[in-house]
Amino acid sequence: MPGETDLHKTLKKEGCRWLFRMGYRCIAAEVRLRPLGIIDAVGTGLFRAYHNYLSVQREVQQTCFIECKASRGDFLRDQSEDGQMQLCLMERQRNFKVKKRRSQMKELRQAVGLGKFKSCLLQPMANLHYVLAPAGMLQKKDLPPRWGMLSFSETGINVVVRAEWQECARTEYVESAIARTLTGDIYRADDRAINSVNRELFAQQRTLAERIRSIKPQIVFAPQTGAQAV
Repeated sequence: MPGETDLHKTLKKEGCRWLFRMGYRCIAAEVRLRPLGIIDAVGTGLFRAYHNYLSVQREVQQTCFIECKASRGDFLRDQSEDGQMQLCLMERQRNFKVKKRRSQMKELRQAVGLGKFKSCLLQPMANLHYVLAPAGMLQKKDLPPRWGMLSFSETGINVVVRAEWQECARTEYVESAIARTLTGDIYRADDRAINSVNRELFAQQRTLAERIRSIKPQIVFAPQTGAQAV
């Protein structure tokens, strides 16, 4: 993303790797989910009995969101006051009605002014929510309700606070958003590859043109066919 720091990019990559190590198999970074916005790292997966987050004796479909915060200011920007809470609850009830009437293609709405942390809880699309930040930047008391905390250091990612389980995950919707994100990345990767080839060809052509211009013109006389008369 434009204006993104190297630390934030590293956190997103490490967050996706952590999701894979935890057993999630459908993973992507920078997933756009309306009405929540862009989630830094998203993972979904089907976990077998006793190996899921709830440790129950049945298979459980899990969805996990990770928000990466490279600075404390970035973390505070996603916090919100309770002034918009009631309005967002009304929007949540309306969104559930839209979900039941699939024949009507209406867009999900989100109350303006609610931070991403509370939006993810009031518009439930994941079972688990984590904040990933450099070690020592955040404390347990800073966390929003139900969110867990992951710390990143030289030794990797450690779980500081376990996230609380939340029902009502919209797995199909999240997986379709992951598919769109990965497809877009593939096309953008092809564009970057083509552009790199074009740049290489242009450089070769420019080098060849400079070599041609550097050759000094020479006068070439046509051979005589016969002796001239004296």
